[in-house]
This record gives sequence, structure tokens and C-alpha cells, in this order.
Amino acid sequence: MAPSKKFSIKGFYAAHPIISNLLIMIVVALILLWGVLLFLDSWTMHGVHSVVPEIKNKHYGEAKAILAANGLSIEISDSIYDRSVAPGTVVESWPKAGAIVKGDRAVFVTLTAFSPKQVTISMPLTGNVSSRQAASYLRGIGITDVRMVHVPSPYADLVVGARYGDTPLTVGTVIPVTSTVTLEVGSGPAASDSDSLYSESEPALDPEFGDIYE
Repeated sequence: MAPSKKFSIKGFYAAHPIISNLLIMIVVALILLWGVLLFLDSWTMHGVHSVVPEIKNKHYGEAKAILAANGLSIEISDSIYDRSVAPGTVVESWPKAGAIVKGDRAVFVTLTAFSPKQVTISMPLTGNVSSRQAASYLRGIGITDVRMVHVPSPYADLVVGARYGDTPLTVGTVIPVTSTVTLEVGSGPAASDSDSLYSESEPALDPEFGDIYE
């Protein structure tokens, strides 16, 4: 009985070069795949999770510190102006509190603005414009505090002047949405020159059109 030959990698490669090269390629591919998976786990922080804490109604600085303590960052996605809430307060957050997210995830927040929203006057408020048209336009862009002062004019109920403080309002004027706008309205030949105040806080209903005046 002939003795069996001892296995040799070099001999196997010489006898089967094609199979040997295929095996080498498979081994190299598996090593590369393993390396890529390790890299992705590290890059995406696989297995590292955080629970989003409650930050609603917290000031921005406090909310940022709370998120940082939980391995999260903060991003401002929007702001709103609300007189009833302190400026810089978180009113909405996403993902919501209690959500499980990957570490170092950004939490997007909506804050109350630190200053009033600015609006631009984009239509003439004087000329052939009635007090109702002007007040309706101002209300539409967010200005609710409109004072109407009757002034002598043969054209009753037409706006002959519009101002914010001492600043005349023309197309392109930018003012805070919290502004008090004064409209100088023609009293007509036989009307009195008493003032009237437009306000949403103490409404009265116009019997013909249903607009709110005081």
C-alpha cells in the first residue's frame, strides 16, 4: 500500500489553480465584508440609543442642556410669535418625548419668537380704499390693533391717511405685527369727527356686513 501524500497548500494551488484562486477571492471578500460591517456599526453608532426627554415649555437654553445630557442635539425648525408665552420657549418638538432614537440624534423644535413677527404693507391703504377694506387687509396680515380716527373730508368712510406712530404707511413699509395702526377716515360733509376703535377684544357686530368694530 502506497503511503498517502501529505497535504500541501502550495501543491494544491499548483494542481488546482482555478479553484485555489476562487477560494482566495471568497476569503478576501468575507474579510472585506466583515470590515465594512464593523465600520458601519461604528459610523451609525449601532446599539447606542437615547430616549428623547420632555422639553416642551422649557426655555431654549434649558432644553439644549437637557438634550445634551441625554446625548442629543437641538435644531430650531420654526418659530412663532405668541404674547402669552415667554420668548424662546419650546412649544413643539420632534421626535416627541419618550421616542427611542440613535445617539447624537438632533431633536427639532419650534420656539416662540424672541421678537414680534414683521409684516410688509403690500397694498395702498389710502386713496379709493374704504375703512373696512383697509381694516380687513390689516387683519389679514396679522395686525389686529387698528384705530380709526375720523377727519374732515367730503369722502365719507374713505381712508385719507394711515400711520404707525408718526410713520406714514405706504407700500413696502415693514412694521411689527403687534403694531397699533391709525387710519384717518373721512367723516363726510355731515358726520361728526369722533374717534372709533377697531378691536377684536371687545367685538360688536356690524348689522349689514358682520364685520367687528367697537
